[in-house]
Amino acid sequence: MVSLASAMAICMLVALPAACQSADNQTDSVPPSRAGFTGPVGPVPRSCDGVVVDPSDNIQSVIDAHPAETTYCFSPGMYRLEQPLRPKEGDALIGHQGAVVSGARVLTGWQQHANTWSTTGFLPTVPGNHGECLKSVPTCAYAEDVFLDKHRLTRVASPDAVTPGTVHADYRANTITIGDDPGPHLVEQAVAPSLVRATADDVTVANLVLEQAANEAQVAAVESRQATPRESGSGWRIHNNEVRGNHGAGLGLAGRAVVTANFVHHQGQLGFGAWGTGSDVSGNEMSFNGVAGYSPDWEAGGGKIWHTDRYTVTHNDVHDNLGPGLWTDGGNIHTEYSANKITGNWGAGIQHEISYDATIRDNVISANGSRHKGWSWEAGIQIQSSGGTGLIEVAGNVVSGNANGIAVIESGHRATEEPAPYGPHVVRNILVHDNRVTMSAGQSTGAVQDIGDTAVFTGRNNRFEANTYYLPSLPEPHFFWNDTELTWARWRALGNDVNGRAVRITR
Repeated sequence: MVSLASAMAICMLVALPAACQSADNQTDSVPPSRAGFTGPVGPVPRSCDGVVVDPSDNIQSVIDAHPAETTYCFSPGMYRLEQPLRPKEGDALIGHQGAVVSGARVLTGWQQHANTWSTTGFLPTVPGNHGECLKSVPTCAYAEDVFLDKHRLTRVASPDAVTPGTVHADYRANTITIGDDPGPHLVEQAVAPSLVRATADDVTVANLVLEQAANEAQVAAVESRQATPRESGSGWRIHNNEVRGNHGAGLGLAGRAVVTANFVHHQGQLGFGAWGTGSDVSGNEMSFNGVAGYSPDWEAGGGKIWHTDRYTVTHNDVHDNLGPGLWTDGGNIHTEYSANKITGNWGAGIQHEISYDATIRDNVISANGSRHKGWSWEAGIQIQSSGGTGLIEVAGNVVSGNANGIAVIESGHRATEEPAPYGPHVVRNILVHDNRVTMSAGQSTGAVQDIGDTAVFTGRNNRFEANTYYLPSLPEPHFFWNDTELTWARWRALGNDVNGRAVRITR
């Protein structure tokens, strides 16, 4: 038996101090954007040898005038786009410090009406409607965000509801109304449907600030993927960018992309989305994404990958996203999540859903699942209707203070969905071993099912071995197996964690 302080110290040896904190329940209302703009204001300067472009240039015309495999060096300044750049195969778009590629236009010509100000916008006649919204945010799909000094304003339903920090956009009248005096501020409206879009393979995008596109959900500001995995967009290198304030996803990745050292924050829907073969997402910060109000049950959060093979996600800091931290959803195989720090996300820390063989190793996962729906959902690590002929190995992780610990879920909710390229979506061949799991009262680890099939417990090679648990009370139930809540003693009596250890935390 150890004290709570001692258990916290144990977690701090392998994590950060937050690793043993629990998450508070929250409602569906979207909290205001928090930290993020206090981070780096621009990328680290790098040398660039190529065609120099300036903010006054028509960048697409410059690209069109040069052959493939040209490097373009973006001088410091603001590059405002109304349509995405379309580089050629082998091109490189490299920024000097202070180079900002924006999808927004400046709003001017304001007229005051008592405590509000209005002007003509750059709105389409009809707003977008793609995606499922939280009930509290029915306008989440309206992509033309308005920014006051780079901070996204909150939409309200009518001009009469406008107060400081909010905006009403009248699409029929093309009118923007805000509650802040625009005189001393920069006010911008998102316009461009994305910022950089794939028409070719082997493109590099580096050292740029990429911001404020009016991209709809499931479209990225930097979009290396195309409508099908067979089209252009493979082999991209996306390095050392700050991607911020875009409406849909920040990054969209096709096969063999290498994504390193980016700061991806405050997107409306997702930090990144991906499909394809053999990509590497490493050393990035993905934070505060999902702020437009898309439903996390549909698609929102830090990052989501679909129908991938040999996708590697390592050494990333994924925090405070309004949805799952990292989400594998649909036909993924040979996925690796390792050495990531995943904290403070609304949903599960890692959610491996209707997918196949994977390695989830050496991650620090804490305080996730604040939007907890009950049952075993929103665990630190959540394996749902997944398993292959190989192994899903969950090992060496530090999991603490989440809505649940490590949950294996056999659920009919998604199990019959496509893609299913490697067999049916059933829980099988899962080995959970040598993890450190801290749980508070009401939190659990184990396996559950809701389809009337108990083979998940008896016949599909699912095992918990040699894990260490830090619990407030050993006699209280903190485990699920065979549709039953179990104490530590009964959990072990059923053959789980025979070589494991449970440590009582005292205050």
